[in-house]
Amino acid sequence: MQKSRTQYDSPRAADFRADGVWATKLGFYLLWMEYLAVSPSYELARRYRAGELTQAEREELPADFDTVLAVYDDLGDVQRVSFLDWWSEPGLTVFGYEGSKPRVQRIDTLHSKRHRRAAERVQSFIEDDWTEQGQPNSMLVSIPVGLTKTQITRQLGKLLTKYDDEQRVLPAPKAKYPLVGTRQRKDTLFRYLFVVWVRCAMPRQPLWRVGVRAKVSDTYSRELDAGARIPRGEQVYDRSVLAVLTSRAWNRGIALAENAARGRFPSYDMPKHAVEPNTHDLWDMIYSRRRWKKRIKPR
Repeated sequence: MQKSRTQYDSPRAADFRADGVWATKLGFYLLWMEYLAVSPSYELARRYRAGELTQAEREELPADFDTVLAVYDDLGDVQRVSFLDWWSEPGLTVFGYEGSKPRVQRIDTLHSKRHRRAAERVQSFIEDDWTEQGQPNSMLVSIPVGLTKTQITRQLGKLLTKYDDEQRVLPAPKAKYPLVGTRQRKDTLFRYLFVVWVRCAMPRQPLWRVGVRAKVSDTYSRELDAGARIPRGEQVYDRSVLAVLTSRAWNRGIALAENAARGRFPSYDMPKHAVEPNTHDLWDMIYSRRRWKKRIKPR
């Protein structure tokens, strides 16, 4: 029986490819999983499949719940599974790109007395490897191996500049759930997730205190003390600004979670039928999952 892996294990080369699919950016898929774990819509899908919803809750399901259910059926319960186990099944299957990963490779080596099968090997490359990679625009070049690395790099650079930007793109990925958007910064995504965690942990506290704890702002969070008392008449400008920043981060965090439950990540636009979170219920989920993680953490 194969031993279950924990979130503390390091990724292996096999985690990036299997059964004709490949993937990169595992860190973003780890964040996708963590956002699913705080999505109110995704929790409804989990409870729906478990038969735990009341009739009243069934009558208030979001209008696009079929979409959430479809994503849940693909990605499964994320509350009690380590990332690497979840990634190996089902993650890589639905997030991976079909075919082989495009890469630079050697087709053949030409010698003065050994070159008769070169054309055959080029044809084999075109029919096999190149086709499996999705037939990306490629350049066949001859590199005299006696040149220095600097000379080779310089001459290859000159050849590449002859191709315009439209030609220098890879084939569109065929992953069922590809990453979307252009704002794919892991530190920003984690910051918004952290705000969701902290806000749920202290729902009755003013937003500026949440912002200090969650370190929302590199400027204002450092200047303020989350536990400080506010004397009457004291200037509250910094706290007001931080409250606004925290509110924005909270809204973006929930939007990211609700979009993740609908198969889109990272997306900051709040879905039309997003479920409004109950901070107390959400904290129960977060805290319960956190305790489970501590129990499986290796000694």
